[in-house]
Amino acid sequence: MRRITLTRLTPVRATAAALLLGVGVSAAGCSSDETAPADAPVETTTAETESATTSAETAAVSSTESSAESSAKSSTEAASEGASEGASASKEPNSEKLEKSVAKAYEIFSPVAPQELFAHFDRCDSTGGDDSYNCSGPKVGQFQFFRSHSKAKQTTQVLTELRSSQVIEDSGDRVVGWSTLGTTAVITVVDNKEGMVMQQMISSDQEDPEEKIKELGLAK
Repeated sequence: MRRITLTRLTPVRATAAALLLGVGVSAAGCSSDETAPADAPVETTTAETESATTSAETAAVSSTESSAESSAKSSTEAASEGASEGASASKEPNSEKLEKSVAKAYEIFSPVAPQELFAHFDRCDSTGGDDSYNCSGPKVGQFQFFRSHSKAKQTTQVLTELRSSQVIEDSGDRVVGWSTLGTTAVITVVDNKEGMVMQQMISSDQEDPEEKIKELGLAK
């Protein structure tokens, strides 16, 4: 019979064996950790971050472009409106630039004469309170203005009934024309609604009454 010899571990050998076993377990644990797919979460996080960054950049660019387009459109509209207002202002005389007495007469008799005509007057003198004015200017001559419903009615009858008169505009309330006496023509504008009359005497030998009326902007 073969005798089997049992070897006893000394304390030193037991300690060494325990250390080896511990290292082996630790090594196995480390090896297991290294082989695990630890990078997958990192790659996923990086991809998501890049995607989010790209989306944010795209949104920022879109917002910037939209703001730029909106600002450009607003500037263009503002410039267009400014140009339109400037053009309108250049076409219409400013009542603030009228001489004081002329401005007062214009406030009263604007129904029978345009502001462009009053802009040519140097002064307007009252000849009967606020109901009668004489206005004059070197380029347009002298005009008489009256505020009286009875005079407006009588003047309308003269324009529409006498053979020596000519009417070029008659809307019922407003009548524009002239009457002649020899070589003198009296250009007349009547507003029956407001009870106002404007008249100017000219020489029919030197000026055509109809052309003069259109030149002054009293009729189309």
